[in-house]
Amino acid sequence: MSTRSNIILVTPDNKAHQFYHHFDGYLSGVGEELRTKLLYSVGMSIIVKDISVYDVLIGEVMKDEEYEDEYVHDMNEVNHLHGDIEFLYVIKGSQLYYVNEWDLCEKLETNQDIINYVCKDSNEIDVTKQLHDDE
Repeated sequence: MSTRSNIILVTPDNKAHQFYHHFDGYLSGVGEELRTKLLYSVGMSIIVKDISVYDVLIGEVMKDEEYEDEYVHDMNEVNHLHGDIEFLYVIKGSQLYYVNEWDLCEKLETNQDIINYVCKDSNEIDVTKQLHDDE
């Protein structure tokens, strides 16, 4: 059975790159994969001074598009969340946030509304710890 998720990567100029992932949207699946990609991106931006965390991260996520049912890129200024997702992840700066709600597309109208809703301290993931589904 699929566990659908959306991922929003917020650019430094506050635009949203949105991705859809059809399978394994749980914390231990997509959440853990995003956590490791984010840690790698932060590390690379420290080593390579002329590259931002976002530039490395978008490259890491985009390269997975070649695999079937991986991250499907969908850039849209308005709310374009899949109506039946179970998990929504937002990466803003070097922080990772998530919510486990399937009806956000009915509650919130724009990507900015969604980003503001998700990016609260209570939804922030500690990227220094491996993720498990019981969190």
